[in-house]
Amino acid sequence: MTNIFFQTCALGLALCLGSIAQAASSSFDCAKVRSPSTEASICQDDMLADLDRQMRQVYAAALKKARNERPPLLKAEQRGWIKGRNDCWKSPDQRQCIAESYRLRIAELQARYRLLAPTATVRYACDGNPANEVVATFFNTDPATLIAERGDAVSFMVQQISASGARYQGRNESLWEHQGEATVVWGYGAPEMRCLPVATPKATPAAAPVAADTPAPTLAGTRWQLLAFQSMDDAQGTTRVTEPARYTVNFGADGRAAFRLDCNRGMGSWQANAPDDASGALTFGQIAMTRALCAPGSLDAQLARHLPYVRSFVLKDGHLFMALMADGGIYEWQPVR
Repeated sequence: MTNIFFQTCALGLALCLGSIAQAASSSFDCAKVRSPSTEASICQDDMLADLDRQMRQVYAAALKKARNERPPLLKAEQRGWIKGRNDCWKSPDQRQCIAESYRLRIAELQARYRLLAPTATVRYACDGNPANEVVATFFNTDPATLIAERGDAVSFMVQQISASGARYQGRNESLWEHQGEATVVWGYGAPEMRCLPVATPKATPAAAPVAADTPAPTLAGTRWQLLAFQSMDDAQGTTRVTEPARYTVNFGADGRAAFRLDCNRGMGSWQANAPDDASGALTFGQIAMTRALCAPGSLDAQLARHLPYVRSFVLKDGHLFMALMADGGIYEWQPVR
């Protein structure tokens, strides 16, 4: 058997070495899987294999965080997730099913075990009762997620496609953040609650409620390219953009915004309320964008996740500063001449 293997490798050394490397780095032995099966599909697909390797790393990091977890749930949950992933062979689009299964599980582990730093934590008082509080902690996972807490109950939610604002869905809970407030449903069949932030976000420039207003004349018809992103997390600091022209936003006078996000393009609505013509509230609606895979290091995915959280803007020294909700960070743009 060994001789046959090496004779085959002599005919295609690169192919054999690639197969060996992939099998060694997978979370299971590709040489032992049966075809057709979900695991066989993962072994034969570079994108799915990459997701499997990422899962292995994220799960290992979560295990370290869960070392003192009582009762120990993570391993049992992971076995249940693997069973669900393997059922993707029944799906009419098996590849998409497997990929989505990985992305959702990776995002859940990153948020639940704080493998990524939160982008914001917002406290909401619901239905005018300060004691009826929901605390939402947001994460820049892929897809974007949040952990919501109400009393002793906790809900993991994933961002969904929404015509406006940012909508998150959990098992029986949901949170729709829109124009400075949130609509929360907590529990199956429960009524909607209107929830307002307990304190004004501290982001600079200051966030303000967004009115359904006409586009601000100071922004309408302007076009900008990205210079930098300033994180409120000192460990991350400021990220400078080496090629600003690869990230642009064009504010249409008709209330539509066109984006270039590196190798992707996007389109969505925008609203602003600028009482002093130099600063004010700013929000973007749901952005429809292409899904090309840009080069490593691209900011396209980060920007796509952050744009729904833009809440205000300032024009200063010819530059545009967009602030994210609740100290999420600030994007700096310069005009396109």
